[in-house]
Amino acid sequence: MRKFEIKSFYVALGAVILPMLLLSTAIASNNNPTNKSVPDLRVAQQQQPVELLLAAEKRQIIRDELGKEKISWNSLPSNSQVIPGSILRYTVIAKNNTSRNMSNLTVIQPIPSGMVYIIPSATALNAAGARLEFSIDGSKTFSSNPIIRVRGRNGQIEERPAPADAYTHVRWNFGETLPANSKVAVSYQVRVK
Repeated sequence: MRKFEIKSFYVALGAVILPMLLLSTAIASNNNPTNKSVPDLRVAQQQQPVELLLAAEKRQIIRDELGKEKISWNSLPSNSQVIPGSILRYTVIAKNNTSRNMSNLTVIQPIPSGMVYIIPSATALNAAGARLEFSIDGSKTFSSNPIIRVRGRNGQIEERPAPADAYTHVRWNFGETLPANSKVAVSYQVRVK
């Protein structure tokens, strides 16, 4: 069995880093026409304007009385043990805890070590300007459709879609605005190696 652990992450509001529980990286800014000074950012840090939550679930396949398969998802607490081949779903919830709209919220979530991303399981947001992208180089670059270059049988370099085990990070840009006092959720699935 493998240990499963939910890790810490940081939220960035402008240039201030706010330690919080759970994910990887988030960047947000207020939809406010005035420029904020450094003391105002410190106040925002104490209020934790954007809260990010990460939940993990394990897929379970159940057969009903007619033999038809049904998929259910069971919550996994921190430090749960899972076996190779298990399918896990991570759900990222972003909550705007302020009375102001937030713009440019971006969350980057690494594919955990010992796991492989399941293509195309990541959910995208249906919001203006929202984007879903992936990295295959440790979050240096992102693309909506990562490609690799390989040498073909004829010796020519060809571009092909990146294989699932090449994916290292998922990045969501939540779009032009995360409305005041609202929350959104996105998810992705992985298979335990």
